[in-house]
Amino acid sequence: VDHTTREFHEINDIWEEAGITPDKHLAFYCGTGWRGSEAFINAWLMGWPRVSVFDGGWFEWSNDPNNPYETGVPK
Repeated sequence: VDHTTREFHEINDIWEEAGITPDKHLAFYCGTGWRGSEAFINAWLMGWPRVSVFDGGWFEWSNDPNNPYETGVPK
């Protein structure tokens, strides 16, 4: 790892293989927000029209008692 970002065509290929396509509304998030922001800016720079980022990440969401979430192993 050399801490550089990938070329847009590489990101597009990786995302397409994972079923992440520009016709969907994509909401990026991570633990605190910075990694989600990196994915968001890549999508935005590629011209994807429906992208957003939860910049507070899971940390902010889980610290607000009004926000629902579940814990445990999915059944």
